[in-house]
Amino acid sequence: MSKTTKKPRRPIWERAQMFIAFHRDPERKKRETPYLWPPKDASAGLRAETSDQETFVHLRGPDRADDVQLKLRPNAIIARREPGRGWSGIEVGDHSVRVLVGDVWIEIDPMGAVKREADDGASTTFLEFDGSIIQLTEDAEVCVSGNGERITRRTPGRLDVVTGDGIMSSPRKRIGK
Repeated sequence: MSKTTKKPRRPIWERAQMFIAFHRDPERKKRETPYLWPPKDASAGLRAETSDQETFVHLRGPDRADDVQLKLRPNAIIARREPGRGWSGIEVGDHSVRVLVGDVWIEIDPMGAVKREADDGASTTFLEFDGSIIQLTEDAEVCVSGNGERITRRTPGRLDVVTGDGIMSSPRKRIGK
């Protein structure tokens, strides 16, 4: 029996520092860049409105490209980093977790349903907790049942259904015509 040696783990982060970012000066004028203040007791209040000030923790990695900013809000924790290294945003809220990868948001709700939405809103795909898949685009809505026995496609002009019994395709009736 051979023993495997554990590889030393590379640290992801080397340092963490809390800051309060003040976006307005004492006269309430908007600053071009926020004034960053490290609270002396590492404690800060969390404001719902972040246009004046926000609290965050800056995590610094060995390679500065690994730096992550954890924004602390009363209703969520948001992790942000430079795009191009996998995810660039994670939002953990009371009712869901959202991850930004490229220009796509992926959201997981408490029931385990997953929503994939392009940042430009061009398409949205849902993976429901029962395994069914729904995809919405500007041109069509496609639904696949969890067991794969039924597929429907709706467009402005047609309704198509595929089941084990056959295929049905018909023009959609217009209300008011």
